[in-house]
Amino acid sequence: MDILFLVLVAAGLFGLALLLAHLWSIGVAWRKAKSRGLSVSLLEARALTKFFELEDEFLDSCVEFKKTDPTVAIQDIVHHHMADGDTRALLDHWRQVQAAGVDLSFKSLVLYDLADKDMNDLIQNLNRAYELIIPEIEESGLTAYYYCKFKIAGDSSGWITPDLNAFKKTIEEKVTLALLSGDLADFEALANFIKAEYLNEKFWKGLCHGQIIDQQIRITKG
Repeated sequence: MDILFLVLVAAGLFGLALLLAHLWSIGVAWRKAKSRGLSVSLLEARALTKFFELEDEFLDSCVEFKKTDPTVAIQDIVHHHMADGDTRALLDHWRQVQAAGVDLSFKSLVLYDLADKDMNDLIQNLNRAYELIIPEIEESGLTAYYYCKFKIAGDSSGWITPDLNAFKKTIEEKVTLALLSGDLADFEALANFIKAEYLNEKFWKGLCHGQIIDQQIRITKG
């Protein structure tokens, strides 16, 4: 019993020592950040403890990040830096994204930056809208005209190149199936049904992480 008690006490003291050492390293990181004008939470200070040496240049970049966008998480900047990213270049890229007014999360920018994506091409893709037109889809004596204008979600646009020909084939199959099984008494209602049930937001997200800007279906007889 005495031996077990001593083991438990030793384990407790060891755990306490580790905790105090961890808290000490967080406190050191917090003070170092504050000395460079960077106010951080305990969680952010904990992320800063990942560095063997917390460099002033990195902290100064973090200060500029917070001035540019207070919502940017220090943890994400740390992860980027630990993956051998250039923090100053990342800051410049984030400013480019903000100036362009495009829809892109900071976490996604970190991944794009680490993959060495060209920022000008990336921003162009973020702003790009695609148009897909199928003039005639014929089935059961009906003809459907299909049009869709869409873009790729910002977090995916740097990774996905739409294959419009493949998309047309998939959509033709969906519309044909709907014409075979839908209510043919009201063409407008049938068109709305196809958009709501076959070619909805879930469909476009699964197809290419697409976001619908405009989608039209017109159905006529003959």
